[in-house]
Amino acid sequence: MRLQHFLLLVFFMPNHIVTGQTFYRGNDLSYVNQMEDCGAVFKENGIPKDVYQIFADHGTNLVRVRLWVDPVWQNSLVQPEGVKLQYSDFEDVKETIARSKAAGMEVMLDFHFSDMWADPGRQVIPSRWLGVANDLAALKDSVYNYTTAVLTELNADSLMPGIVKIGNETNDGILKHTTVDNWNAGGSVSSSWSRHAQLYNAAVQAVRDVSQTTSIKPKIALHCAGLNILSWWYNNIISNGVTDFDIMGFSYYYAWHGGSISSLGSAIRSLLSAHPGYEAMVVETGYLWTTQNYDALGNIVTTPDPAYLPVIPEKQLEYMVDYTREVKRSGGSGVIFWEPAWVSTPCRTPWGQGSSHDHLVFFDPVNTNFMENGGGRWMEPQFYEDLNTVKVIFKVDMSGQDMSKGVYVAGDITGGSDTLLTMADIGDGIYSCFTYLSPGDSGSFIFLNDSNLTASETVPSACALWDGIKRKYTIGIANTTYAYKWGTCDPPGSTSLIFDGKYDSGHSVSGIEIYPNPVNQLLMIRSTERFAGARCEILDLSGRNMMTEYIEPKAFEVEVDVDELPSGLYFLKIKSAGTTTIVKFIHNTTY
Repeated sequence: MRLQHFLLLVFFMPNHIVTGQTFYRGNDLSYVNQMEDCGAVFKENGIPKDVYQIFADHGTNLVRVRLWVDPVWQNSLVQPEGVKLQYSDFEDVKETIARSKAAGMEVMLDFHFSDMWADPGRQVIPSRWLGVANDLAALKDSVYNYTTAVLTELNADSLMPGIVKIGNETNDGILKHTTVDNWNAGGSVSSSWSRHAQLYNAAVQAVRDVSQTTSIKPKIALHCAGLNILSWWYNNIISNGVTDFDIMGFSYYYAWHGGSISSLGSAIRSLLSAHPGYEAMVVETGYLWTTQNYDALGNIVTTPDPAYLPVIPEKQLEYMVDYTREVKRSGGSGVIFWEPAWVSTPCRTPWGQGSSHDHLVFFDPVNTNFMENGGGRWMEPQFYEDLNTVKVIFKVDMSGQDMSKGVYVAGDITGGSDTLLTMADIGDGIYSCFTYLSPGDSGSFIFLNDSNLTASETVPSACALWDGIKRKYTIGIANTTYAYKWGTCDPPGSTSLIFDGKYDSGHSVSGIEIYPNPVNQLLMIRSTERFAGARCEILDLSGRNMMTEYIEPKAFEVEVDVDELPSGLYFLKIKSAGTTTIVKFIHNTTY
């Protein structure tokens, strides 16, 4: 058996994987220095630890850091004693780069070309350049000279970044607004893409010119936000003459852009196909682990993907690993999570005290301790080393059982005979975990309600298909779920099951009878009352639908041809007149 890796809690197969380029698992740590000054003490396993090292130790190989030109607006915010007047200025950025490099991580320098946040609706020209806002030639010189000066000094201090991002979410252009009122932009100078292109190219030229004499020659990334705009935006920017860059960067959040992880992969493949020679990278994303807010500042990124409920730390981890695997499978070169260390502190933003990401960060809100069961592990490289593995989900319905000591699944599912995986409570008494296995893998598993390997369920002989004691899994080419009620062969949530582990010529419950059982070809289903437009589904032990049959209204009996099913144990799920009955049967065996 070959397992690639495991984790807590619901993945796919490769198709367009580009080799020969670094795949970045990045985090934006622009807030970290300020958070420490605001009193945050980052911990791992309850012990204070350098926060940059925490990220590096969990697989982060790229740190994104934003740079504002003159962020003097921060001077008016009332902050706790010991907090500097400004952050995300040049001195703060140098500290972030130095600490990131010291921990062994590469850096993406995010030029906002603004004194504050730049985003799709706000691209405010820095105050020092407002005098030439309508003089394109002078504004281009300002951009070129500023970019050159920043990179030259960084290089002199051995702080040259590996990637330079020109602008931040510049959907409608760059350096186009002249005023800001209540943090909203106004006074648009121009909507001309010919103008915008010249400003992009001024910054690009500065990067290339500085690179002529440096040992680190940064790649250049551009950045728009959303999937729907992606194809148009890069067609537009390239057709307007901005071609000398390396990375087609974009933001994609489910909460703000909709879509799905599969649509993300499709967008990347389309982009790479349309523009060969460029890389594609998610330079900004984020996902929540709770719906709670822990301070006075409102949360953002509040809508979860409905395929990843409930909103718990394990699902944040699952979502981010699924997301990143899809990016890599589709040929993308990286993913960057926005502000995973912007924890809640007494410090203020223009909108209030605290953090609007306390529900996304990788640290708990009470002790600022790294959450081992949360999304902070998404960067770990073992998740992405073999994309030919498929996702395997184990679920168990613990209704009526003792869960005080936790719920686990154990077996030879991670390369050892006594591997123990912790399962997460996903509601209604059901616990779940996931791992990755290779097609063709086969092995045993069993559920436990204590980390002691002797505290296991008793598996009925009918489904103890591994050594007569444990459950068995066999991995195909698709993602697979193995779901049961504790100590039974029944699926989670089932209540009206028939069969008690014995298999004879027929059983009946609630007026339903099936025969013969075991069956070779034709399975007969009979009811003491007429069916009311019933539907029959045949499910395998993982809960996967193998076939569906519809019963004519008013019929008493129907026969189902199961000859094409592989031999094994199945569930027959009958829905009629608002009642669901689940019946077990064996096909083509010697029972």
